[in-house]
Amino acid sequence: MLPFVLALAAVGPRVFGGLSVIHARARLHLAMGFAGGALVGVAAFDTLPEAARLLPGVVPMAACAAVGVAAFALLERTVFRHVHHEDRACRPVSAHLGAGGISVHAFLDGMAIGAAFQVSDQVGLLTSAAVLLHAFSDGLNTVTTALRHGLQERGALRWLAVNAIAPVVGAAVGLTLALPDAALGGLLAFFGGMFLFLGAGSLLPEAHRTGRDRNLVWAAAALGLLLAGVASRLA
Repeated sequence: MLPFVLALAAVGPRVFGGLSVIHARARLHLAMGFAGGALVGVAAFDTLPEAARLLPGVVPMAACAAVGVAAFALLERTVFRHVHHEDRACRPVSAHLGAGGISVHAFLDGMAIGAAFQVSDQVGLLTSAAVLLHAFSDGLNTVTTALRHGLQERGALRWLAVNAIAPVVGAAVGLTLALPDAALGGLLAFFGGMFLFLGAGSLLPEAHRTGRDRNLVWAAAALGLLLAGVASRLA
């Protein structure tokens, strides 16, 4: 029951992030900075160490994490690239492709929660925290992608609804699949790589793109990193 509750908890931030694109974006860069630092912290302090424990050594963990980084870096440079670099000239099909890709990512977030709870409640809770921290950005990017590629507001909101429910479906799949330790370790390492990329390779650079409050962005990132470390120690 708890994994489903936590997956449902990600619905609110996703919806709020999507709606914020339509209504206001004045301080979004600070929220992205905090979430970026926290995601790096969760990966470094908990997800990747736990994966190394389940797998036969650090090398397999690093390899699985590298696959996670590479997979989401490829998505960022291809499917998601229009979010940051293109304008409204793209055809609406790009809107559906981009928003759909981000929603698949949301489904994988839910799978991460389900798989992590198969390991332990501690790993599950911290993985859920990581998912919640970037849920806001996922909702934001979903609506931004749709609007910048020709969809009307109603179409963007439909994709936001899909993105919001995707983690719940993913959590169900992640809990249903009974995986051995090696497979769980590989998944945790993969998602740990994903968290590293989302934090250091996506959220933090995007937070700095505005050119405003750079010191505050770094402070927010440091706070997120610190809180992730403290949570890992206390869990």
